[in-house]
Amino acid sequence: MNVLWLVLFWAMQVIASLLFKYGSTSPARWLPSFIGGNLFGVSSIWFVMMLYRTMNANVAWGLGLGGGFLFAQIALALVFRSRLSFLQYGGLVAITGGMVLLTMGGAGH
Repeated sequence: MNVLWLVLFWAMQVIASLLFKYGSTSPARWLPSFIGGNLFGVSSIWFVMMLYRTMNANVAWGLGLGGGFLFAQIALALVFRSRLSFLQYGGLVAITGGMVLLTMGGAGH
């Protein structure tokens, strides 16, 4: 179940990030995108709370936040055609490495 909770959290964080960016492209889109982004963003915390039940809180939050950031960056770059620099790709790799190291630290509660 933990993988499902993580994937749902990440997906909702990506949707929230895309809505916020979309809302910034036009004054007419600002309010609906702001509301939608916050609905997805705030609601996604429920999945992190589900992870807290069975995982170390530091690992759960690290994977959730790290993965949410990682996937949101990739989605924003793809959808809005942002070009990432070599160093930015390095940052994404570093985040992924950090998430892997975090999970290797132990499964304590």
